[in-house]
Amino acid sequence: MKIEKIFQEAYTASQSGDLSKAEFLYKKCLEIQQTPEVWNNLGNVYRKQEKNARAIECYQKAIEMDKNFLPAYTNMACTLLNLERYDSAKLILTRALQLNRDDSTVKAMLIVCHLALKETIEAIDLYAENINDNQLAEELREYGVLEKLKELRKTWNRY
Repeated sequence: MKIEKIFQEAYTASQSGDLSKAEFLYKKCLEIQQTPEVWNNLGNVYRKQEKNARAIECYQKAIEMDKNFLPAYTNMACTLLNLERYDSAKLILTRALQLNRDDSTVKAMLIVCHLALKETIEAIDLYAENINDNQLAEELREYGVLEKLKELRKTWNRY
C-alpha cells in the first residue's frame, strides 16, 4: 500500500475521532518513510489523546527533519500553551514568526504568552503593529484577550 493512501486514511481517522486507528496508521507511514508531515500529524493525534510529552517529541522530530516546517512549531507551541509553559511556547513562537511574519495564529499565541508572562508592553506592541489584521483580531477574540488588549492599549500614551 502506498504511503499517500495510508496517510490519507490516518488523517481521516484522526478527523473522525478514531485516534487509535490514526496512531496505528501514522506509525505505519513512518515505517515506510519518515517525513515532517507524518511526525507532525502523529503529534496531533497524541495531543488529542492528551499524551503531551509524546506529542512534543513528534513535533521535535518533524522540526529536526525540516527546520522550516511551520506547522510543527505551531502545534508544539499550542501544546505548550495548553500546559501553561509560556516561556517555552514563546521561544517556539518566536522562531515560527521568523519563518512566517504574516502568520496571524502565531502572532495571537505569542501575544497570549506575553500576557501570561506579564509582558504587557510586548503584547501591546505586537497587537498595535498588526491592529488591522482581522484574522489576528478573531484569533485574539477566541483566546478571550482581545478586549483586554484594547483596554491596555488605551492606557499607553504612545499609541
